[in-house]
Parts: sequence; C-alpha cells; structure tokens
Amino acid sequence: MSESKESPCPDCGEMVRVNSLRCWNCGAFMNPELEEKYLEMQAKPQQTIFSDLPDSEVSSLADDASTEEGGDDDFELSMPSKTPAVTNEAGALPSDLNDPASTDPESKRSAEDAPVKSTGDDIFNIAMKDEKQLQKQRRKRAQRGGMKTPGGGLIIFCPYGCRIVVKESHRGMQGKCPECRAPFIVPVDPPNFRKEKTSDDSSSKEATKEGFEGWLSDLHLHNVNPEKLKLKADSLLKEFTLADFGFSDDQLVVAVYTKKARAALGKSDGKNDPRTALKAELQAGKKGENPDLAEMMTFSKDDLAQIKVVQPVASRADSIFHGITVFGEGRISIQLPHVEGKNEILYVSMGLTQFWEFQKLVEEKYGVTSLGAGAGIPSEHEYESYRCHFLETQIKALKNLEFYKADETVELEAVGYQCGKCQATVSEEGRKREGLGGKTAKGIPKAKCPKCSSKMGDNTLYGIKQEAEEPATAGAM
Repeated sequence: MSESKESPCPDCGEMVRVNSLRCWNCGAFMNPELEEKYLEMQAKPQQTIFSDLPDSEVSSLADDASTEEGGDDDFELSMPSKTPAVTNEAGALPSDLNDPASTDPESKRSAEDAPVKSTGDDIFNIAMKDEKQLQKQRRKRAQRGGMKTPGGGLIIFCPYGCRIVVKESHRGMQGKCPECRAPFIVPVDPPNFRKEKTSDDSSSKEATKEGFEGWLSDLHLHNVNPEKLKLKADSLLKEFTLADFGFSDDQLVVAVYTKKARAALGKSDGKNDPRTALKAELQAGKKGENPDLAEMMTFSKDDLAQIKVVQPVASRADSIFHGITVFGEGRISIQLPHVEGKNEILYVSMGLTQFWEFQKLVEEKYGVTSLGAGAGIPSEHEYESYRCHFLETQIKALKNLEFYKADETVELEAVGYQCGKCQATVSEEGRKREGLGGKTAKGIPKAKCPKCSSKMGDNTLYGIKQEAEEPATAGAM
C-alpha cells in the first residue's frame, strides 16, 4: 500500500500535504520543533552592529566645506539635475557645515561620544510583542474548523486551496470541490469545544435548580380588616389560612393551596405532591398558573424591609393592637408588606421555633436585622435550675413557657413540680418514687407539700421532650 500524502494538522485537524511548513487552514506549524526554533529566532533577533566612521572621511567632509567657502571665481552656473530631496529629522542643516567652530577636535570627540538615537529597536520590539500576542491568542482560540459567513455557513478550503462555502450541518461529511473536483472533509467541532459546551449547559441547569432552599410550611396567614377588628384576646387566633413561605435570594413567595391540594399534601408520592411540584416550578423559574394554588403573593427584597413584629411589642404604642394578644397568647405575629389591590392588612403568626427560622432566613436572604428586637422574644432556649426536695438532683425547667405552649412544633413534658407557697420543687422521678399526687400526677395540685404541708398548687415545670434512645442490642454469645 502507498503511504498517505497528507497528515492531520495538530491544531485544527485538517489534512495537510506532507512536508508542508504550515497548515493551510489555521496557519499553525506542522512540525513543533520548527515552531519552537521560529519563536526563539523571533524572541532573540540579530543585534545591529554600528561601526565608527574613519577619520579620513570625517576630515574630508570639513575640507570640502572649507573649499566651498574659499571663492567663487571659477563658479559657473549650470542647470540643476533632478536629485532626490534629503530631509533632516531636526529640520535644519548640520551645524558643522556652516559653523567653522565645529571642526574643533573637542567638539568632534563629544559628537562621537554622544549616543546614537534610533527608533528602529522600538519598532522592532513593538512588532515582536504583537507577534507573541497573536501566537498566544491563536493557541487559546477554540478552533471550530472554518470561518463563519453571515448566512450561517462555513468557509473552508480544499487540499488545493479552492475556497468552498458549506453549511453547519455538513460537519464530518465528505465532498468534492466544485472547482478542481478534489475530495475534502468538512471539519467537525474539536473535543474541547464540546466539553466546554456541555459543562456550560450543566452549570446553567444547576443554577436553575438552586433557590428557594428556605421553606416554612403551614404558617398562619391572617387577612385583617382594621374596620372590623375587635381588640380582644384571641380574637384572630382561629381566623387564619395555612400558607407556605418560600425564600429565595431576591424574593419571598407566599402560597395558599386549594382545599383539594391541601388534602393531598404528604399523602402522595414526591412527583404528585403539590408542595414538591410548587418548589420545582419556582426553582425552574416558571411563572404560569398553578391549579393547586388558591392564591400566591410575591414580595421583593425592597418590600421586605417593611416587615415588623406586632405581637409581642416593647411598647403598646408600636402596634394597632395596643399589646392585646389578638393572635393568641405566646404566638408571634409579623406584619407583611402591603399587597396592591387588597384592602386588608396581611399578618403571619407562628410559634417560637418557627420565628427563629423565619428570622434567620430574612436576615440571610434580605438583610433584615433585629426583627423583633426588644419585644421580649427569647433568642434561644433558656432554662432555670431547681433542686429536687427528695433526690437532691438538679431540675432544668424552661423559661418563657407561654411561647412553648403556643408552639405546635414543640412537645413538652413535665420535669418537676413547685409548691406555690414555699417554692419547694420536686422532680418527676422523685414524685414517682414517693408517690406524690398519685400514679399519674393528677392529684399534685391538691397534694401536700413535703416541706410546708400546704397544697402544692398547679405549678408544673416543663422541659422539651427528648426522643427515647433505642437500647443497644447485645452481641450473640
């Protein structure tokens, strides 16, 4: 078999004749060693050597000038011949031609010692810098196997240099040149271009999936008409609609489900769950109507700077409710921004632990700080220590108990009991061991205090119920 007369270009992959110096398509060197030598030669050009003029030539120039000044007796006028004009950079004649003092040896020595100013080196350096920049860009450029035309086609060349216009869909196909009938192959996209394209697509998909990581479910949304408001404790406790709050980096979404969709929450698989479907739509950026939603409101980052806690408040003058717990004892209520087209004022009420999460999200996403500051809302679990009268053990009971009793997400358990008169405390374990108040502690309010013999009263100490640890299984003997 005959050897191939063409070899692929190392840069663009085009077939080039053997022993060619450069690729006809992209101009890259076919031999990397020659390319390195070329770059070395371009980086280190041959230095220009300046030789000194002989003294005879310098002196003859002065002698000629002196003879010209001698006399004009033998001068004859003749027609001037056409000679090319010689211009001086300084725009004046040399001083040594008109000034006799320039023939002084000291002036000659100073003229010889003066550096010769030449702009040739500067121009050469600029050209070399441009050439290096061009080579650098050529290496980094993503070769796509041809130049594009305004109509969306590609300009390529056949092996004999004929210019051909093909379509993007012809990549990877073989054809014949219409001029010389030489076979050619339309180049395909380089592998690097494909990788970059796929990586960009994957990153964009991941970006669309991000957002709305913060999600609070089943918060109480209240639509309050100030004209019909009754300033009475618990007047708005049962007048609410369950709503989900979704937090993204630039907006807050409040979603109210239909009765049918709310009945299906958590009962179907993940794909058909209305809450999961809503999250997926919001993360994908879809803004179409959702049949599972009865109402959806969106608040921008600037709007959320207006939110404030209206229950509890540090001063009664800070709220239209004047310190009355209209949303229920121990519940925390926040006034939302005004919605255009609504006459009612929107409020959302929640328990303590939900408020902590809400407060954290609005601070991280929207920069809302000090929400509810100074209103007496605890920022973490706070405990008070007591000592059991029977066992002499420590009892840790929760402070601010009204917030925990109103929080539906917190399960409380009795950890001790306190006498209303002498403040003596008994732990739950001590009560069980001594049988105080009966087996189920229902008789504690009427039971006698072990210290002062008065009735204990209903002063139960509570703590957060801990999940029982599973007993470790013993290994087989």
